[in-house]
Amino acid sequence: MVYTVTLNPALDMFLRPGRFEPGGVCRYSSPEFIPGGKGINVSLMLKSLGIDTTAAGISAGFTGRELAALLEREGCRTDFVELKDGLTRVNVKILPGSQPETALNGGGPDMALSDLEPLAKNISELSQGDFLVLAGSVPGALPDNVYAKLMDSAPAGVKIVVDTSGPALTEAVRRGPFLIKPNLEELGEVFGVEIREAGGAIEYGRKLQAMGARNVAVTLGGGGALLLTEEGRAVEREAIPGEEISSVGAGDSFVAGFIYGLILEGDLTGALGWAMSAGAATAFSVGIAKGEAVKKLHSQHILIEN
Repeated sequence: MVYTVTLNPALDMFLRPGRFEPGGVCRYSSPEFIPGGKGINVSLMLKSLGIDTTAAGISAGFTGRELAALLEREGCRTDFVELKDGLTRVNVKILPGSQPETALNGGGPDMALSDLEPLAKNISELSQGDFLVLAGSVPGALPDNVYAKLMDSAPAGVKIVVDTSGPALTEAVRRGPFLIKPNLEELGEVFGVEIREAGGAIEYGRKLQAMGARNVAVTLGGGGALLLTEEGRAVEREAIPGEEISSVGAGDSFVAGFIYGLILEGDLTGALGWAMSAGAATAFSVGIAKGEAVKKLHSQHILIEN
């Protein structure tokens, strides 16, 4: 089972007016509401691929209840801690035809570390062989080590995957996660450097391994992806060619694909191939891609080993 945690999820509302004129009256057809959040995206793709998953996190108010309802309609189990006050944030995406997209991203509800105690308890009840995915930014009121604290609740044998950035990533790395997935910018941010290519990613990815991360997958944008394994291997995969529609959710899909591949094949190199397929499928789609699209792309990989 894969248990994903999103501390600051969102209800994404997509509006498609004919034209968007700030200061004027703009008309649009029916809005589209989609569950948002990195861990939530991981669960959505895994469910589409046929993997048992639960989307967990913090929610609040009627927007939080609608978020859970949308996930359940997609067949995902949910395990949200509902706060007494506030609202789950709403992100408004304005897509006015040929005009540039405008995004209005909301702030999440206030929360305290004590609000996470039910999540920590549920994490403590996971079983050996389960996956725990901790993904997304940390809400401002919580400490940088919040993911590290949640990791401490996981029983031995649970594979922990962390997809975050900044101090939260640094703190989590020290707890020895099974896998972390920074992109080039996030990797460089940890060390205060700019990384532009795979060679630099290998150098600084190995430093993260020295700090505690067992395996490091670095997404290289248009340059593909790199995996540094705990056995000392560096495996690079080229990007899958295709027309990119949106990069939103591609990194989350990469994480889901990696977990799926590992469950399916039991091999890190094979998992990387599935991760690339999943990330590309979402990049070539509107929203998170379906499992069938991932499987269709899987045969298009080229493996390069360093």
